[in-house]
Amino acid sequence: MTEEVNLRRILVIRYFLIGVLLIPAGTASLLRGEVSDANQSRFSFSGEVSRYEDYQHELPGGLVFTLEFIGYGPEGWAIRIFDPAFPFDNFCSVVTPPYNGINALQIYSWHFLEGEGIGQGSVNAPGEERRFRFVTCKHDYDDAFASLSSMLWPESPEAKQAATVVHDGIPCENGVLRITELVPGGIGSDSARIDYIVFDVDLFIQENITDSCSTGETGI
Repeated sequence: MTEEVNLRRILVIRYFLIGVLLIPAGTASLLRGEVSDANQSRFSFSGEVSRYEDYQHELPGGLVFTLEFIGYGPEGWAIRIFDPAFPFDNFCSVVTPPYNGINALQIYSWHFLEGEGIGQGSVNAPGEERRFRFVTCKHDYDDAFASLSSMLWPESPEAKQAATVVHDGIPCENGVLRITELVPGGIGSDSARIDYIVFDVDLFIQENITDSCSTGETGI
């Protein structure tokens, strides 16, 4: 028991320090290393969430940022932004690549904790810093969903190319979630898990967005 407690403390310190060191001076790097500019406003908040729990934070304009607990298969949380009027949509997943395989929007225990190598995590998995993109209204979500579907399951090469052009032109914003503290559980067993995380979120929003949303729609 003492060995497990000590290992938990070491891992908490490790993830806290990494989270701090990953925060650049000024602002954060955005998706694919993009840097915020003078035309962007930053909306920041911090939170914490425990195993089996969801976290929600209301954003300007009425959208909701959430970490939803994943209780099936590998445990963890999923990053999602949605309009409360359409609670099953994910404004992040339709514009955050890659669209197949491991994605930064899913925070799984195996990204950080791996059996005998607990505390090391998978070398191919996202780490403490999660960069993502998101749309800000239902209209753009529908366009992104439709064009992405055509990109992933095209009827022809020409249809895929046309869908890619549409998808690339959809306005979207940038966000970064950083895990600053992580408390593991199940150490010494075959079911290593994350019991608790503390995190910071920065959302970078264009101040003069070309509004593709219809009047009256929820959006930032």
